[in-house]
Amino acid sequence: MRSAAFYGRFSCEKQNEQSIEGQLRVCQQFAAQNDLNIVETYIDRATTGTNDNRVAFQQMLADSAKPVMWDVVLVYAIDRFGRNSIEVAINKQKLKKNKKILISATQRTSDNLDGSKNLDGILLENVYIGLAEYYSAELSQKTTRGMKENRLKGLFCGGKVPYGYKVVNKRVLINEEEAEIVRQIFKEYAAGKVAREIIEGLNAKGIKRNGKPFAINSLYNLLRFENYIGIYRHNEEVYYDTYPAIVSKELFEEVGYIIAKNKRGARSAYIDYLLRGKIYCGYCGKKMHGESGTSKSGRVMYYYKCSGKKRGLPCDNDIPPKERIENIVIDSTHRVMSNQENLEMIADAVMRVHEKRIHDRSIMTILINERDTIQKSLSNVMKAIESGILTATTKARLEELEEQLEQVKSKIQIEENRTKNHISKEQVIEFLSHAIQKQPNLMINLLVQKVVVYRDKLEIYYNYVPSSPHDQSDEEGAISLDECSRLLKIRSP
Repeated sequence: MRSAAFYGRFSCEKQNEQSIEGQLRVCQQFAAQNDLNIVETYIDRATTGTNDNRVAFQQMLADSAKPVMWDVVLVYAIDRFGRNSIEVAINKQKLKKNKKILISATQRTSDNLDGSKNLDGILLENVYIGLAEYYSAELSQKTTRGMKENRLKGLFCGGKVPYGYKVVNKRVLINEEEAEIVRQIFKEYAAGKVAREIIEGLNAKGIKRNGKPFAINSLYNLLRFENYIGIYRHNEEVYYDTYPAIVSKELFEEVGYIIAKNKRGARSAYIDYLLRGKIYCGYCGKKMHGESGTSKSGRVMYYYKCSGKKRGLPCDNDIPPKERIENIVIDSTHRVMSNQENLEMIADAVMRVHEKRIHDRSIMTILINERDTIQKSLSNVMKAIESGILTATTKARLEELEEQLEQVKSKIQIEENRTKNHISKEQVIEFLSHAIQKQPNLMINLLVQKVVVYRDKLEIYYNYVPSSPHDQSDEEGAISLDECSRLLKIRSP
C-alpha cells in the first residue's frame, strides 16, 4: 500500500471547514478504492489559489524534499493545488524532482498512480488548470470592476474603518468624537509639539485608539493619512467622494512639511530650532547649530553656535540666544510681507517657479522610459516561459518585474496629478499675507533662504526675490535686507 499526503484549501469566508471536510472525505474514498493510505494532511484556510504564498502549501513542498513516508500528493481537484498555470507547472516540477506525483481524486491527471503517463490526462489537466485560471481572472475582473463602481459612488468597500470615521449603510461618515481628537493632534503638531508630548497629553486624558494607547508610529501614520482631507487612493485611482474631510488641506500640508523637515533633523528631541539649516556665521561662513546649556542658577539656555567655533577654529562671532534671534527674523519677515509691493514681487516669482515645474516633463520622461524598459523585460520573461523555461528564478524575476511595474505606474499617476494642480497668483498672495504669517515655522521654512549672523547685525536672505549682488548661491535668488536687521548686543550665556 502506497502512502499519500492530502492537501486541501478553501478560498474565502463564504467557504468553511465543511468545504475541507468534503474534500477530505472524497479523497479518503478515492484512497480506499486505490490502495492508498493518507498519512499526512496539509490545509490552507481562507487562502487564494492564484499564488502559492500559502503556509501549508509551502510546508508540503518543503516536506516533499525530505525522506517522508508519502510519495503522492492527493487533492480533491487540480484547482485546489493552484489556479496559476505558471506556478502549478513550477510546483509540479518540484514534486517530480523530489520523486512525488500529484493526483486528483475527481479529475484525470498527467500521472497515474503506478507512475506511468496518462496521455489523455496530460491534455485534460492543462484544460482544468486553464479553466481554473480563467475563472479566477474573470472573477477578479468582475470583483475589481464592481469595487471600482462602488468607490466611484463613494461607498465603503470593506476593510478596517480608519480612526475618526464610522460606516453607516456602506457610507463613510465622520465620528465626531474621534474626529475632534484627530483635529487636536494635527493642530498641536503644527503648533510645534513633538509626537511624544502629544501622546502624553492624550494618555493623560485617557484617550485611546482602538482600545490601545497611541504609539509614536501610529501617531505619525495618522498625520500622513490622506483620507483626513478627503483623498482615497486605490491602486492607480484617486477618489474624492468616499471619505469626508476632517482637517483642512492647508493644515495637512503644513504638518506634512514639518514631518519632512523633522525627518531631515530639523528638530531636536526637546526643542525646535526654527533656523536650523538656514543660519550661518558672518565671519567664517560656517553653519550655526542649535545648542543648549545650563546657567549657574540652573536655568536651561538655548542658543545658536558657530560650528567652526565649536570645533575650536578661530572665529570672532558671539553666541546669540535662540529666542531673540528667531524673533528678529520672524518680526522682520512680517514687515516684509506687510508691504504690498513685496507681496506682488514674491507672488510673481512663486508663479514663475510653479509654471516651470508644471511644464517640466523631465521627471515624467524618466518614469515613462523606466516603465517601457520594465515592460520590455516582462515581455522577454514571458517569451522564455512560453518556450518552456519554467524555473524558480523565472518565477521570481516575473514577480519582481510586475511589482516594479506597479510602483512605476503609481509614480506616473502621482506626477500626472501634480502637473494638474494649478494655483493662482491671488491664492499665493492670500496665503502670504494671512495664513502663513500665523505660522512662524511654515513662514521661515518657505520664505527664508538663509540668515547670516554678525556680532552687531544679521542679514536675512529670502527665496523668490531678485538676487543680491552679494550672494548668488540660490538659483531662485535672494536679497540682503539690512534695513530689516536690528543691532544685537549679545554676550555668551
